[in-house]
Amino acid sequence: MLEKKFQLNNFIATEQEAFHIARTTIHSKNDLRLHNHEFAEVFWIKEGNGIHLINQQEVPLTKGTLCMIRPNDKHTFKLDKNHENLVITNIAFDKNNLQSYKQRYFSNNNSCFWLKEDLPFTVQLDIDQLNELSAITDRLISQPRGILELDYIMIHIFRLANTIKGEQSHIPHWLAYALENYNTPEKFKGGIQGFVALTERSVDHVNRMLQKHLKQTLTETVIKAKLLYAGQQLSMTNSPIKTICHNCGFESVSYFYRLFKKQAGCTPVEFRKKNHKIF
Repeated sequence: MLEKKFQLNNFIATEQEAFHIARTTIHSKNDLRLHNHEFAEVFWIKEGNGIHLINQQEVPLTKGTLCMIRPNDKHTFKLDKNHENLVITNIAFDKNNLQSYKQRYFSNNNSCFWLKEDLPFTVQLDIDQLNELSAITDRLISQPRGILELDYIMIHIFRLANTIKGEQSHIPHWLAYALENYNTPEKFKGGIQGFVALTERSVDHVNRMLQKHLKQTLTETVIKAKLLYAGQQLSMTNSPIKTICHNCGFESVSYFYRLFKKQAGCTPVEFRKKNHKIF
């Protein structure tokens, strides 16, 4: 694959501009050649799913994925097997700004752009975090792009990254992808194998990584995901509890009740009475 090298001055219009910001929809017809650059870049996925080809590895991308590309990281994007479009927002700025950010916010922390691993720092934003970040960038796109505006958006991004649990910020990207996407009845009905299939790793390897990074087993991870979904359904829908139980992949209603009470401290019926939000 031919490699391109991008320069920041190819994207900024004047010397007064401190950064480039854009929202791009990537189609199958786009030029998606591998490239690197001398500048720093942060991007996030606003819509769609795809693959990030980064430093000779393939990392899944899904809605809410945020990645900080270091100078000289080599990357490009690939659409998923369904050729679904990727909507990407990215910010590019001079690498010299990294030194001041490091001194001010990360003097004792090799996180974010200063992660000393083959793959760059990547986190998964939830829908509220993604919407908040998108609203800020929507305003910035039509404003001057000076150093003040750059600091404003980057401080917000750093703050967002730090609100995500530290142990989850540095888990393998394939595991973060599975944790984010194991959240539907279709996946739950596959049980443990439904989770493992998202990782494209072996059961034993997934179990080891979960215990290393989250201090929980594969079985515990799957149950927690199912019960989280059950709690959301109890709060936000009028679905019968038996239906919710089966949608979570539990064959026994009594077993579901026992697990839910252990997790939430109350039965599903009591939980719904306290938290139901349909009115």
